[in-house]
Amino acid sequence: MEPLSTALLLVHPFLAVLIVLWLVRQHGWRKGGGTLKGDARRDALAEHVRSGERLLLATVGLVLVAVLARAGAGYIEEGRVTAMLLPTNLHGWTGPLGLWVLWTTVRHGRQALAAMEAKESMAPARTRHGRAADLMLVLVGIHAFLGFLYTFAVLS
Repeated sequence: MEPLSTALLLVHPFLAVLIVLWLVRQHGWRKGGGTLKGDARRDALAEHVRSGERLLLATVGLVLVAVLARAGAGYIEEGRVTAMLLPTNLHGWTGPLGLWVLWTTVRHGRQALAAMEAKESMAPARTRHGRAADLMLVLVGIHAFLGFLYTFAVLS
């Protein structure tokens, strides 16, 4: 594999490490958010919401980086942008699934926030939000491990 295409393909894992760390920090809200009261909780919740929305956008950007890197590597290696676009391993196929789960998590979080602001019961939406977040964290762990293994295939 050409050094330039290898470098392009390695941009995604380096950025992904930052996203995974951000995701773990965001998930920590489940444990730490329950101990806060009053203004501190309101401020922390507002930051959690802002961070979650930004995390979704950053993850969409990360997926675009991965697709563009595969397109660039395909062009460098075989002269066609589409040559390497389809995933060739489980890691590539689980990326869109993870993005969907993240979007679902954010959607349930928005529903919980809307219910809270309307002074309605937010328990069902909050429960769905938390469960989706737990599922996403598991999927991210699997996806990251598969990506770690795939990185060795790219380097060899």
